[in-house]
Amino acid sequence: MKHKIALGLLSTCSLLTAGCTITPETIDVERSLPNAYQNQPALNTSAEMTGEWWLGFEDETLTGLIESAQSENLDVLESLSQLKATYELTRAVRSDLFPTIDGFLDQRIGGVLTSGIDANYTGSTGAGLTFDPDITGRIKNRIAAADSDYVASELGVANLKRLIAEAVALQYIELRRAEARLALLESTLDLQQQTIEISEARFEAGLSPKLNVDRTRADLARTLSQQGTLISSRERAAYSLAVLTGNLPGSLALSETVSDDIPEFILGPNLAVPADLVRRRPDVRAAETRLQSELIRISIEKADLLPSLRLPGQLSAGFGDVSGSGDEIAFSLSALVDIPLFDFGRRQAEVDAQRARAESAAFAYRASVLNALQEVESALSQIEAIQWSLEQQMESVRASESAYEQLDALYREGLATFTDVLDTQRQLISGREAIVQTEANLAIAIISLYAALDAGCDDVELTACVSSPAAN
Repeated sequence: MKHKIALGLLSTCSLLTAGCTITPETIDVERSLPNAYQNQPALNTSAEMTGEWWLGFEDETLTGLIESAQSENLDVLESLSQLKATYELTRAVRSDLFPTIDGFLDQRIGGVLTSGIDANYTGSTGAGLTFDPDITGRIKNRIAAADSDYVASELGVANLKRLIAEAVALQYIELRRAEARLALLESTLDLQQQTIEISEARFEAGLSPKLNVDRTRADLARTLSQQGTLISSRERAAYSLAVLTGNLPGSLALSETVSDDIPEFILGPNLAVPADLVRRRPDVRAAETRLQSELIRISIEKADLLPSLRLPGQLSAGFGDVSGSGDEIAFSLSALVDIPLFDFGRRQAEVDAQRARAESAAFAYRASVLNALQEVESALSQIEAIQWSLEQQMESVRASESAYEQLDALYREGLATFTDVLDTQRQLISGREAIVQTEANLAIAIISLYAALDAGCDDVELTACVSSPAAN
């Protein structure tokens, strides 16, 4: 009779939940993207784009710093630990597809206290089973959402590594800028010292006033005053690089391996169309994956509007030593159907709230696309402007060098004024300083471009790229 009741309950549940499969919802996030970027600088675009874009600088020190930062940076290590936790949670959710079995033991002692102790032992042992057949697809959707969350977390780590590589490269350029300016400072001091010697010699010979000597000494002192600031800038960049690579500030002896010029980027990027950028940027892909996860969760919330089925069961064995009672084995299997009736709109409100969260994720995805395009366009525009400016500055310095050499020779012969010599010298020094600054700014703009174009990790290589715990 009990078997017939259980079968009847199962049949009833099948009828109640028939056709309850929920179709996932979608949100239209498509936006027409341009076929090309607005700006196209004069870069070599024949080179293939690779994830290790910093190799284009052909600088072993920079390459070593970035590789060290991507494996030892504390933010990266923290994100990998969080990724491990996310991975374990996906395993926990996946276990809901299978029955849950828990054992139990119940033991009781009873008896009569007279002249002695007459005790008896009774109890039972067994196991309980709970199984959710997931007729509405709730569990499968939870697993799909958890998997999407995990992929988004992987992409988040890949994006963090992209940003870490950019941060290291930018600080390295600042370090090289400071070194280059310090080297330029030394050459400027030599040039100004030569002018002082000439002005002093002419003053002692009675050919020029002491005013000229004082003006040259003032220029020399003004140049020397920059030295402390440049050394401080160099040290700040070195400290930042140490922390980015997971080391204590001041622990990297970079001055021994860093040259005193601005690194030049040898290769140029393969500028794919904007649609390709959207498909491969890890932060954009992460935003898209999070949107997919939020859409899946709408189906999870909608499952609460439908009947649900659970199959609890129990197997137990009794034991005891009471006279007349023997051991027994019993089992039971039930089918419980939960049918939503009245909740004053709570379940539907939860569905609507999840739809709102999915809509928010859609806006976040669109924003990530626009942000990626903006970063590329801004970097391209900067590169174009800086390249043109650098060409003009180099021409200006060439002209200033020629003018200074001529005026210096004329001044020695008394055919030019000291003011003309000093003004030309200042123009030359200022022009050389501007070139150093512009070369550094060009390197920074190229780094920003490559970081904006960085494909991160391909889908096939994603797990290995971020050192995912799923690979272990």
